Amino acid sequence: MTFIELNKGIDSLYVSFRGILKENIKEQLEEKKFQAQSTDEKEQSMAKMIIEDHCFEVKDKGKGLYAYVIVDAWYHIQISPSQSKTLPPVYIQISSDVLSRIGINDTMTDLRNVIKTLLVTLDIETVSRADLFVDFITDVNLETIREIEWIRRAKKLHRYWMETTFTGWSIGLGGGISARLYNKTKEIEISHKEYLKSIWQLKGWSEGQTVWRLEFELKRDFLKQMSVNTLSDLINICNDLWRYCTNDWLRLVIEGDSENRNRWDTHPLWNMLQQVKHQPGDYTGIMRSISKGRIPNERKLFLTGLGYLTAYAAMKGFDSIDEFTVLGFLSDMRIYLKSYIKDMDIYEDYTDYLETKINLKKRKYNIA
Repeated sequence: MTFIELNKGIDSLYVSFRGILKENIKEQLEEKKFQAQSTDEKEQSMAKMIIEDHCFEVKDKGKGLYAYVIVDAWYHIQISPSQSKTLPPVYIQISSDVLSRIGINDTMTDLRNVIKTLLVTLDIETVSRADLFVDFITDVNLETIREIEWIRRAKKLHRYWMETTFTGWSIGLGGGISARLYNKTKEIEISHKEYLKSIWQLKGWSEGQTVWRLEFELKRDFLKQMSVNTLSDLINICNDLWRYCTNDWLRLVIEGDSENRNRWDTHPLWNMLQQVKHQPGDYTGIMRSISKGRIPNERKLFLTGLGYLTAYAAMKGFDSIDEFTVLGFLSDMRIYLKSYIKDMDIYEDYTDYLETKINLKKRKYNIA
């Protein structure tokens, strides 16, 4: 049996901070939220906040009990002005991309600096959710696994396909612990997290090989039972958490003769997964910095833009896309926009219209 471990760590991390929201921050958030709700696009484009070196988009709506939401490529931050003893004023989802590429310690240092700007005093963080994972290659045919071969505490169990391709399993979704065993290479076709390939290649992965991920989602109720409150707590007992998840909570077995399924032998693949060890070095990241903006990838940007340019070229009888085609497009666009906005009082001219649209994109892409 082949088993090659390629990558492991914490994929998703949700944390909260207690304290009191600064009065000037509350005023700014209220103003920016009001701008985001405006029907005037110029007002909407101003609904962003610069905190440290982050340019956050301020959303027009809150979420649940949180009145304000600010977002960039690194963090999704929910903020409440309430001084409730039960509701933390700040709740953050940290991007899995940042955790993988920057590392958990540097990311948390940056996040704490951001939160210092929001709260009067900075208390230690509380971990609300953490997802532990391992990426691996195997020659075991995971599609042949049967439901009876999963010894589990959770009731929910589902298999998944993408068209005719088997893509994995989910176990216990919605509970305090849940697991997913899935085809990560197939998932990347949708998520476009191509940076993972450079991580895998360091461990011997080659293009075309299928990578599987085993991932456990651990929510606050379970973490509390395991005495995990802070990030330090989480890192210190990651191996214990993994051991519990792969030994006590979930196990893949080979069907045996005994009527008691708990006595069936553990599958060799699962034996290898049980032996995975998480070390502090797993959380250091592989890059010094990545963009904090949610910039569209070049593939999407250019192929989408090219679609409109080729449509214009076909309409006008051009045979290629060159400077003459682009100049023609710009000239005809200006003529159209002058007519389009002539009855709109909010724009001075077509250049004002274009500037407003650009500023709206800057807000969306977290560009100051």
